[in-house]
Amino acid sequence: PHRIPQLMPFNVHEALERERSLILAEFPRGLAIRRDYDVSLPPVTADREQIIQAFLNIARNAAQALQGNGTITLRTRVARQVTLMRQRWKLALELQVIDDGPGVPAELRSQLFEPFFTTVSTGTGLGLYIAREVCEANDAKLEFIETPNGAQFTVMCQGAEKNP
Repeated sequence: PHRIPQLMPFNVHEALERERSLILAEFPRGLAIRRDYDVSLPPVTADREQIIQAFLNIARNAAQALQGNGTITLRTRVARQVTLMRQRWKLALELQVIDDGPGVPAELRSQLFEPFFTTVSTGTGLGLYIAREVCEANDAKLEFIETPNGAQFTVMCQGAEKNP
């Protein structure tokens, strides 16, 4: 991130909808973005614009992996009693980008978050690296999870309530 995060509570679903419209504009044909939102989520405490950028990078990578044809699912869930950045939170928020693409070959998984690592001829290899850096700057954690049919990236963010 090019600036210190301005941590403020915001509605993550509004931010995900903005990201969704940007990705659909960039990949107008053949790509479906499914929403699976837990509407009971409390606000996320993070820098709104930076989190949108991180998710945009993750979703753009998913759309590129799908070559513009397939389904991306944006999913939100509550996680309870989570440790983030050495602090315990009663509530954390799981924000997931899941695609039904080819997945990531086992031999490439350790390089996913490396700067300048790309498998796309037109890519810079900075999308996931920047997403991880932005998440860490916002006291969040970005993880990759291989799924049977595709890939899943999960961001764990702070909820509104910290344990005493």
